[in-house]
Amino acid sequence: MATLVFYLEDGSTLNHTLDEGTTTIGRHPDSVVVLEFASVSGHHAVIELNESGCFVSDLKSSNGTRVNGVEIEEAQLQDGDRVGFGDVQAVFAAGEAPEPVYVPQPEVLPQDVPPPILKANYRPPVPKRNPKVKRTGYPDEGGGCGTAIVVIGLFIAALLAGLYMRHHKETNGGNFFEDLADKLGTNIPKIKIEKKDGQ
Repeated sequence: MATLVFYLEDGSTLNHTLDEGTTTIGRHPDSVVVLEFASVSGHHAVIELNESGCFVSDLKSSNGTRVNGVEIEEAQLQDGDRVGFGDVQAVFAAGEAPEPVYVPQPEVLPQDVPPPILKANYRPPVPKRNPKVKRTGYPDEGGGCGTAIVVIGLFIAALLAGLYMRHHKETNGGNFFEDLADKLGTNIPKIKIEKKDGQ
């Protein structure tokens, strides 16, 4: 007698004995096994049990039917196979369903034992510092001015290099700095000092 054990999302299980013939599975009330979960289609899958074995077929469901993690259209089930109908998982047993796994209940403390105190903050405390140890700043502390000078210097160098290349291209090989010096020299008025007689 084959059995399908469904493991539902609320943690409960549902054992369904498979009769010979066809068993429909889906969310619709006319299904033999009704699974009212969003991931299960109205008519999700069908299981057929006959003398050749047990076969599961997907009915073009939205979220698919999987056997041992592999999505299938039709597959023959073997003892212990995991079958997924959307997000609902089931295990196929060729015979009767196995005994449920024993889960030990949490230990109940006696009435006279106070409950443990839960810590609100699990972060380790900040280590205490030795007051005799002198604290120093970071190595780059106070070096902001030097950094600014370096950045400004790089900016000026890049600007001059760009002007030099543009001038070199536009003048077909002219020297930017020599031409700049010539222009500056011509714009500066020349003062001629003449010496008068008797002075």
